[in-house]
Amino acid sequence: MTPERWQQIRDVLEEAQELEPAQRAAFLDRACLSDQSLRQEVEVLLASSDDARSSFLQSAPAPDGLIANLDGILSGGALRAGQLFAERLQLVRKLGEGGMGQVWLADQTSPVRRQVALKLIKAGMYDEAVVQRFQSERQSLAIMDHPAIAKVFDAGATPQGQPYFVMEYVPGLPITEYCDRKKLKIRDRLALFIQACEGVQHAHQKAIIHRDLKPANILVIEVDGKPTPRIIDFGLAKATTPLVEGESLFTQL
Repeated sequence: MTPERWQQIRDVLEEAQELEPAQRAAFLDRACLSDQSLRQEVEVLLASSDDARSSFLQSAPAPDGLIANLDGILSGGALRAGQLFAERLQLVRKLGEGGMGQVWLADQTSPVRRQVALKLIKAGMYDEAVVQRFQSERQSLAIMDHPAIAKVFDAGATPQGQPYFVMEYVPGLPITEYCDRKKLKIRDRLALFIQACEGVQHAHQKAIIHRDLKPANILVIEVDGKPTPRIIDFGLAKATTPLVEGESLFTQL
């Protein structure tokens, strides 16, 4: 999110917070006009700040403190263990956080019960063009079927339009760390590397490029006592990278 956009959201939010709840809808009609994205962001932050105020009434919270925490709300910081996400994912614990967003371990409750990795794309890293690319990428991710590639089970967006992926949970180590910990010989390291290359080749045959292939995205688990690589985050970089003016939705030669 650009500083200018954040300032616009903050200005509207601060004015709305000064009004009674019953007056806010009419104010947002005037302040946001046809900018529905702006209105949605402000409404989410209003709801979050109202919840925060009600829980802190006994300790006289400072409004500036609420504003200071809004960046955390925007980036998905409001998620917490035990929360039900998308009506079927029970969040267990945060697995990591990076420039693109957060990854959570979650228990999927339907249509089947299993542990999955939920990747929520950080607010501010997407716009309408990115959501369009995200939607086109879902089908590409779904057609990959290879033992060296972690599966993408589902993808969607929150009511505010924030994209997310539901992926196979891979409780493994990065390939370099696994090889070092196990003190693998060069022949064994190459055998793992070849398996990973076969997964990449499978994706290339489906016209899918990873775009962020690195040891941290090649995890190794043991299946029946044998090390097996799993490539994660296939296609996510493409699905969440904003379009450059004049660029198509698809990779060019």
